[in-house]
Amino acid sequence: MIPAEEGSSIHLFGKIFVDMGDGQSIDENLSTFSSRLKNIINVLEETNDYTLVLLDELGSGTDPNEGMALAQVIMEQLVDKGATLLSTTHYSELKSLAQNKEGFINGSMEFDLHTLQPTYRLIVGEAGNSQAFPIAMKLGMHPKLVERAFHLTYKDKQKSFIYEENEEFKQSYQKQIVVNRYVRALKKEKIQTEIAQFDQGDNVRISPNGETGIVYKGPDSMGNYVVQIKGEKKTINHKLLKLHIKASALYPEGYDFDQIFKSKEYRKKSRLMNRKYVEGLMIEVEREDE
Repeated sequence: MIPAEEGSSIHLFGKIFVDMGDGQSIDENLSTFSSRLKNIINVLEETNDYTLVLLDELGSGTDPNEGMALAQVIMEQLVDKGATLLSTTHYSELKSLAQNKEGFINGSMEFDLHTLQPTYRLIVGEAGNSQAFPIAMKLGMHPKLVERAFHLTYKDKQKSFIYEENEEFKQSYQKQIVVNRYVRALKKEKIQTEIAQFDQGDNVRISPNGETGIVYKGPDSMGNYVVQIKGEKKTINHKLLKLHIKASALYPEGYDFDQIFKSKEYRKKSRLMNRKYVEGLMIEVEREDE
């Protein structure tokens, strides 16, 4: 049984054609646009008045103006051939087509800007708005950037910038900034807790070849450690490291790790500079593998 009121009628179709999603093909050297257009051409040839055609974002994947124009003539041709057509689009020109041409009608899915959630309510006869600018601002993009994008879009049209006229959006933006900072802090804290912790001097095994190395320093914000392997320092992510022997089991307390990680010349100069000033004496910092 279908969810319909008593007295409703349904249409029977001989063919159903669907074009949506990503159809790019490396084997056939086709972009998404080319692949979908190839499919659409086949639909145009096969469509009749017993056909249902479902199209998602027709004309996308190429120059917006050219894609919109192609989408319009394709839709007009399908309707002229008697097809029942359901097509989604963000092109404002195609929304205008539905208002001005017989055989088309607009519909939109309601979107709650306060919660940034869809309501799943279909509004027939009304063109929807993308709401890109209000959404961008409510998610924390700086109002000046949104305002610039707004005026680039509507520079030749009499429209006002919604941020300037709506106090709610100002408050929402400020609230979202605080939320974004809090979320970033939580993510950073979570990443830090997930990173395997090693101490300087720990002997570790490195995947995938099982080499051993000695931890020099780290981790950084991405979980990378600098590990000395056969006298060479390399940056390696913690996920590739496994503890072999703890430093505390290898070296006495207070051990000077410069004996492992610094050259003999470096240590000699460092001891000399710690005792007195020596004119012209310099220590070249050893480069670490990035």
